[in-house]
Amino acid sequence: MGRTYITESNINVEAELNSLLKASNEIGAIVTFRGVIRGSSDGKEIEKLYYDYYPEMAERSLREIREKAISRFDVMDATIVHRVGEVKVGDIALLVITAAKHRKEAFDAAQWIVDEIKRSVAIWKKEIFKEGGGKWVGVEDH
Repeated sequence: MGRTYITESNINVEAELNSLLKASNEIGAIVTFRGVIRGSSDGKEIEKLYYDYYPEMAERSLREIREKAISRFDVMDATIVHRVGEVKVGDIALLVITAAKHRKEAFDAAQWIVDEIKRSVAIWKKEIFKEGGGKWVGVEDH
């Protein structure tokens, strides 16, 4: 079964995928998006990212996004997992899995979910540079 949650731990993609596959034997398409921490930004080497969040608001928003995606795109189920705290280069910061009867719905729902999370969820990231210092991304006043 699909779910939403926020964690400081590494994301177990296989466990989440296996759980979602149990939702129905009518699933014909699974789309998995893994948002991975890259090693550079604007020409600077990244050491890690730090994600901060407003717990109640972020968790509620993720649940609402999941419910809207299931309804809007006629997908059978979805899972959304977002990391917070320190996340190292190469680690997964966001996992979105959508399950549908057909691929188009699964792809469309996954893209919409990622876009909605970036647009509206109360989770903020700070890039920490190898040379020292860092900057909040997309945050005017944190």
